[in-house]
Amino acid sequence: GVDIGGKGGKDSILAEALGHKRVSSKFYDAVTESGEVVEYKKQQSSQFLDPYKFSLMTDEEKKIKILFFMHDGSFIKEVYQTDYKTLIKTMGYSAWDLKAIKKLYERECFLNRPNTQIKAELKIDEIKTFKKIY
Repeated sequence: GVDIGGKGGKDSILAEALGHKRVSSKFYDAVTESGEVVEYKKQQSSQFLDPYKFSLMTDEEKKIKILFFMHDGSFIKEVYQTDYKTLIKTMGYSAWDLKAIKKLYERECFLNRPNTQIKAELKIDEIKTFKKIY
C-alpha cells in the first residue's frame, strides 16, 4: 500500500515502511536494523545506471545489497534483490572495463566538465534475473 510513483523523494517512505534508517550515501540509501546497508532502485521498466560510479567502488562496496522495487506508476508489484557485484557482472562490465571507464573520466574533456555522466541501461529482463523476494 506504499505509493512510490512520481519523481524522487520516495526513499524515506520506503525506509520507514521497511523499518530501515534512511541515510544519504554515495552507494546506498538506507541501513537495516542489523546494520546492513541497502540501495533502493524504483522503476516501472528499465533502469539507467552510471558505470563510472561502479568504477569507483571497492570490493567491499560491491557487496552492498540492492533492492529493485518494480511498480505500476504507484504501487510496488515486485521486488528483486541483488548486490553491486552481480549487477556489474549482469551488465557485462569486467574489471578491465571499469578501469577504462575510470581512466576516461580522468581525461581533460571530462575534468573540464565535472558533471558529465554516461548512463547505461539495465533492462527489465535483466532485473528479473535477480532473486525475486516479493
